[in-house]
Amino acid sequence: MFIGKYNRSVIVTYLGVLSTMMGFYFIFGFDKPKMTGAMIFLMISGICDMFDGKIARMCKNRTDEDIEYGIQIDSLTDMVSFIAFPIATLYGMSSFFDIALNPYITIPVVTLFTIAGISRLAFFNLSANGIEGPVKYYSGLPVTTTAMILPIIYLLKYVVSKSIFVSIYLGMFALIAFLFVYNFKIKKPKKDWWYTVCTVLAIAMSAVLLYLKVR
Repeated sequence: MFIGKYNRSVIVTYLGVLSTMMGFYFIFGFDKPKMTGAMIFLMISGICDMFDGKIARMCKNRTDEDIEYGIQIDSLTDMVSFIAFPIATLYGMSSFFDIALNPYITIPVVTLFTIAGISRLAFFNLSANGIEGPVKYYSGLPVTTTAMILPIIYLLKYVVSKSIFVSIYLGMFALIAFLFVYNFKIKKPKKDWWYTVCTVLAIAMSAVLLYLKVR
């Protein structure tokens, strides 16, 4: 009846999309953005992305079509969750702090961030399709790292002035864009311990952000 696949092999990917949509709502759904909530949902989206492949591989009898669909839907979700959503947090910061962003700087930076991000995703898809063999190393910074980098940078708002913080936050997009496409190798971590480390770190970061907000 419907095109696409909606079985358990992709359910965690779709939960990541739900988390991202919640994050968008925390930015645009209120009179003033609720950036702490947006940062927490950004991290949740990152955790979902980390686990979706593991869950998919646990599903028995996946066809080649199922595997290819999973690769494509994961990449498309990454575009929304770790490229578009981070840019939304940047604009949300501007509104939250009532600081106007310079369009002559901001538009080129976010455009480069977007182009670098989608280029990185396309390159990774070629690797995942076997053109370069099994993926043992990441080439360039994975786009999903925005889910941890930006919440960490967000903590700076408690120690620097508003204008300096917004400038640093914007500057991180330029740096991340460069790292997306810079050809350096990052060894793909062993998943078992990496799942635990990232999950614990996300929970700890969320707790810190909530504590600082209500303190």
